[in-house]
Amino acid sequence: MSVNRPTNVKQKEADVNQKLQLYGIYSAFANGKVPSNKQIDVALNSAIASKALSSPSSKLSEEGRHLVADLRDVIEQAKILLLTKNEGNLLQDFIYTTGQVSGGDAKLPGAPVDKETAQQHGNQALDGLRTLGTLVLSNGQFRKLLSDASILLRDIAGDAAQKTASRISPSEDRLNQIDEPAAENTWHDVPDLSAANLKAQARDQYNKQKPFSRTDVQNAAGDATQSAHPAGSRDPADAAALEADARNQGTTGGMNLQGGANSALSNLQNTASENVPDETKDRARDTKNRTADYMKTKLPKERREQTIFRLKKMIIEIQSHSDYQQAIETLLSLAEEYGGHSKNVSQQGAGTVKGAHSDSALTTAEADLKTLLERFANSTSADDLIDSINAIYRDADKDPELKGWFKSLDRYVRKCLKEQGFIMQDAATEEWNQLSDKGNFLLRERYRDHTNHILDEFKFFGQQFDEDAQNKRFAASMQKLFTDLGNDQNGKPTFKKHLVKDLSDVIVPGVFESVRYVPVPRIEYTDPMVDAIVENLVIESDNLAPNSFEFGSDNYFRWGRKTVTNKNKNKVMVSVSGVQMDLKDVSYYINKKQGFPSIKDTGVMDISMPDTGFSFKIAMETADKSDRQHFFKINKVNVDIKKLKIKLKQSKHKLLFNIFQPLMFAILRPAIGKVLEKLIKDQVHNADSKAYAIYQEAERAAKAAQNDPENAPNIYNRYVQAAQKTLTDKQKKAQDVAADKKANVAMTQHESIFPQIKLPGGISTKATEYKELAAKGNKWESPVFGIGSAAETTNLPRITPVSRKAHSTAAGGVRGPQNVEPGQSTLGQSQPLSSSAGFGNQVDQAFESPMKNTSTVPNGGVASNEMSGGQGHTTLGVNNPVLSGSA
Repeated sequence: MSVNRPTNVKQKEADVNQKLQLYGIYSAFANGKVPSNKQIDVALNSAIASKALSSPSSKLSEEGRHLVADLRDVIEQAKILLLTKNEGNLLQDFIYTTGQVSGGDAKLPGAPVDKETAQQHGNQALDGLRTLGTLVLSNGQFRKLLSDASILLRDIAGDAAQKTASRISPSEDRLNQIDEPAAENTWHDVPDLSAANLKAQARDQYNKQKPFSRTDVQNAAGDATQSAHPAGSRDPADAAALEADARNQGTTGGMNLQGGANSALSNLQNTASENVPDETKDRARDTKNRTADYMKTKLPKERREQTIFRLKKMIIEIQSHSDYQQAIETLLSLAEEYGGHSKNVSQQGAGTVKGAHSDSALTTAEADLKTLLERFANSTSADDLIDSINAIYRDADKDPELKGWFKSLDRYVRKCLKEQGFIMQDAATEEWNQLSDKGNFLLRERYRDHTNHILDEFKFFGQQFDEDAQNKRFAASMQKLFTDLGNDQNGKPTFKKHLVKDLSDVIVPGVFESVRYVPVPRIEYTDPMVDAIVENLVIESDNLAPNSFEFGSDNYFRWGRKTVTNKNKNKVMVSVSGVQMDLKDVSYYINKKQGFPSIKDTGVMDISMPDTGFSFKIAMETADKSDRQHFFKINKVNVDIKKLKIKLKQSKHKLLFNIFQPLMFAILRPAIGKVLEKLIKDQVHNADSKAYAIYQEAERAAKAAQNDPENAPNIYNRYVQAAQKTLTDKQKKAQDVAADKKANVAMTQHESIFPQIKLPGGISTKATEYKELAAKGNKWESPVFGIGSAAETTNLPRITPVSRKAHSTAAGGVRGPQNVEPGQSTLGQSQPLSSSAGFGNQVDQAFESPMKNTSTVPNGGVASNEMSGGQGHTTLGVNNPVLSGSA
């Protein structure tokens, strides 16, 4: 008489404490606590040193053991990456401080409308949009345009199909020769289909078509260096050394980075043009011209103009409808109202954001996040990127021409929407052309240098993530893990059956064994008749998992015709056996308040169910029309409970229990089996009834929707809503029936309905201690995260100090004349770079204090000691009028 794993009291206590510590860790996370670098280090080292990773099972396949080694390497590289980049616990400090942001001197802007008014406005907007959509879809011009477009597309598809067929179809001469034999005794050379020959042919073909070679790239780099270097050196190493010396000495290196980049680009373009064969150029040019000519034949200028005219005519017809004016007035009035609200809120928000930055927690969080990103980006400073964004904030806010264009566009849209017939007038076309030209200039030309500069900074900063050595090692370890998981030795994707066998035969059983003892929370029940508590219930996973699980399915299908009917039948069998128990020191409390006899007892007992333990077998099949069930029914349920034993170790009625135990178990054991059989049957039949109730509710919804097809839900939504309604009704009825009954699962004493009753060896008592331990510690720290027993890592690499790195970017600045007065326009004027081009001058203007020797700072940036008063915090947004509070 035995179980799979007899209870080891010492191991049980250690496992229970470990599981309860995990509960404490969960509670700590819920309280905003996070582990320190030291605690993370010890935990990951303990995981790496665990038996599963350090000495995997010999039952694993060779590739399975390789995957375990790959996983160990991933954990090791992740540990090094996190502990190195997060030196000083910056990430933990960032998480904590973001939760402590109070807003400083910020005040919440006043809400423009209340909730009910906003909901009413939302409904009005939806009605207006629905009206406009209905008018467009029901308009004859719109329907005709859609029909014409489909005809044109079918015509183009027909041309393509005809051209393809003409290319594929053989000529008449070839068709006439298919029945003629080849010349007698004619032999041909066998083509060389070896891999080496095919590879050589592909390489030759590529070399003929490639725009430039590696030598051309090296020559272009030399030309770029020669143009940028004041002494004309072609060695990039000389240029890098000169720039580094200039930065260290605080002098100008005389490097013309922009000129060098332009020279390299020009040389590569010329080389590519020379290397690409004229035949290839002509073929590409020919294809482009043929495509353009074909589209011109299908969409000539007259047709395009006529389409625009028909769209305008459609708008006029819609504007003449009475519903249109009401809908457009509603939408425009709401847009105007909320536009005014947003302006007022933004004016209040300017002071709000400015006041928020007086909060030390916010500035600390910004600095932590900035430093973390810079460390992961190969210790590259983000100051150049921040400066470029600040520059465009400032220049755009000072540009009245841009603000005036948005106002003109708003007036034009309102005239087109409200004035019937205006869109057909020549004045509308002329005004649109002017707005289009000016908008294209302002958005694509005037601020192009700023945009290019920001994109170059983002690109450079992103490239630094890829160039970081630790990022590369971590990425390589992840890549190796996934490659070994799903690729063969040649790198081709493949399905590895032996890994599935490792999972089912070794890993999953190993997980069940390693889980071992799992503590169950305190179980409490009370009603007018009895109070009951069970605690210190610890389940052993190897015993709880069944030793045998069987599943069988029998399907029968018949298709009939004439007098033979169709039939479909499905039978299922589920069998589970070998669910065992070996529960030691289970504490209980019982208080029978009514009836005879009145009993009140507190004690400790052992519960054992060895060998075959608890077993059951269920046979089910689909229901027939003559059955009371609707979808499935139970044919047979067998439940077997053997050798269930209970031993009282502490009790006020221990002697009485021992006297009546043999007789009691002889009667109770088969009775419990019958009760469980009936319980399983009832639960299955209840599930069938619920499924049928959901089906009926969904059918009722479908019939009701026939009278209102526009608001009819889809089939999935019908069943979801029906299930929710049925379950809600069932829960309400259950709550009404059990109004005087209460069951509770309490993890700690704070959640208990009987907090005054403390049982021996109570799990809830220990859980309460771990939860209280989780709340201890300064700021984000907590001792509950101290899990594992491995030593700390002593050979972590040192983090490289964050610094600005020399790189070439597009010069920023606003094109065209500066200090434009309201009403003036720069459209059509020459667009040389303004004096604000270059980040040194931009930052000078941003801080409104001229900087000396700005040319000595690389990339037009600002010196680090002149930023933020030397505090090292981000300056992002200092020129944004909203963030600075100057709007």
